[in-house]
Amino acid sequence: MKLLIVDDEEHLVESMTESLPWSTVGITSLSAAYSGKQALGIMEQEPADLVITDVRMPGMSGIELIGEIKRRWPRTVCMLLTGHAEFEYAQEGLKHKVSHYLLKPVKDEELLANVKEAIDGWLAEQEQMRTLVQSQAMVHRNRPILRANLLNNLIQGRPWHDRKLAEELALYDIPVRVGDETSLMLIRMEDREQRYGISDVPVMAFAVTNIVEELLGDGYGSWSCEDLYGHLLFVVDHNLEKEHPQRQELERLADEARRIVSRLLRLTVSIVVSPAGVFPDSLEELYQRCVATIRSQIGADSDVVVRLSEDHEKAAPHIVASLYTPPLFAHLLEAGNWSAAREKLEEIFREWRAQYSGSGEHLSEIDYALKAAFSYFVHKNGRLLADYRLNQASDFKGIGELAYWAFGMLDKLQEEMNTEMSESRHSLVNQIQRFLQTHLSEDVSLQAIADHVYMHPTHVSKVFKKETGENISEYVLRLRMDKAVFLLKESKYKIYEVAGLLGYKNPTYFIKVFKDHFGVTPQEFRE
Repeated sequence: MKLLIVDDEEHLVESMTESLPWSTVGITSLSAAYSGKQALGIMEQEPADLVITDVRMPGMSGIELIGEIKRRWPRTVCMLLTGHAEFEYAQEGLKHKVSHYLLKPVKDEELLANVKEAIDGWLAEQEQMRTLVQSQAMVHRNRPILRANLLNNLIQGRPWHDRKLAEELALYDIPVRVGDETSLMLIRMEDREQRYGISDVPVMAFAVTNIVEELLGDGYGSWSCEDLYGHLLFVVDHNLEKEHPQRQELERLADEARRIVSRLLRLTVSIVVSPAGVFPDSLEELYQRCVATIRSQIGADSDVVVRLSEDHEKAAPHIVASLYTPPLFAHLLEAGNWSAAREKLEEIFREWRAQYSGSGEHLSEIDYALKAAFSYFVHKNGRLLADYRLNQASDFKGIGELAYWAFGMLDKLQEEMNTEMSESRHSLVNQIQRFLQTHLSEDVSLQAIADHVYMHPTHVSKVFKKETGENISEYVLRLRMDKAVFLLKESKYKIYEVAGLLGYKNPTYFIKVFKDHFGVTPQEFRE
């Protein structure tokens, strides 16, 4: 971080630049100016990240300087330091988004603390901007994958609020809108002549997708993905009908796609075309009908196009649906989202009581599904099923016993994971403390510590505070003062040598800090 101090009182600037340990709060480069004009000249040569300026200066005032800096270097953080406490200065400073407003004379500790706070805020803002840019780049780079994942989530029955879904559709530039009339085309590819290897399958799927999208492009909007069974699925939007009154019917386009794929790629495809429905409400049902048709009607046949009938009596579901509706219980366990996992269990048992109360068949379904999820989590974390009795047969007499066991297992796993996390944090704090004790005379800034443990400075600071109850800066000060006492009592080092061993480049500042801490100077303490 680059700091620029601006004040027409040269002795004050020199005192601030030479006597304060700026490196301890993250300042790596320091410069000074004695007027607003000179400050702008420095900024033009090498812009500072943080500017501390007096308000009243000859020529250009501090307020005018900040206004110009914010116009030309909007990301620079500005602080006002003045001996004039008039309210209008504070108001003017706020207009230019001044981060801090300090009154002279300001204590060294207060100034350093405010600078550190400003730097932390600047770093957090930079991290937020960097995250935003990275996320936008990621969306652009991974748009095809994100579009396919969203469609797979919808056909699997994951609930979406209309407003949130509309935002996702717009973000991924998908030509389908909530409430549109849509149909589905489900395509099964087969390489009957065995012309291609396994590694060629993704390329062939890409080629078939391009052919179908080009045919649909004149009259329909489309959105595609590969489903869990390896089928190609297209959501076909009918809302372009007014713009293309002569468009071909979907069955004809599907048949043309079948012939083109056969001729160009020598692949055999079977295509199921669904009737129209309202997006996204009818999506899951239409998809399940298409899959069922591939399985039960087409079967071993191939090279056909099937149109589903408009009239269809929806079969009553015979499963505990919440077991299979994303997010799955196993995924919540794996993510360590304990509160959501508990809510999922409550949803599952609530569904059984509402729809299948008394059904041992569905009680067993829940039992098997939960045991499978717990077994996966236990093995994933290097444990044995026997440690949790998951290798033993279940004999639950009712939903109450099953729920008691499931919630108990969840609590046990959460407690063990939290213990492991606590031990990990404790180990991190020990590592930080050893680093500080070993490098006390060197750079012990938060950034240096973070680089040593390969973590973000903000995370390091939060973990240390949570585990020890004190800030890293407080711990460093206490460590330095304890070592100062030892060196002054047990060694013959001179005061300036003690200051250097403690990481204080300026002995005068060390003497001041020591006196503030103990009430006497180092020499008085030694005597």
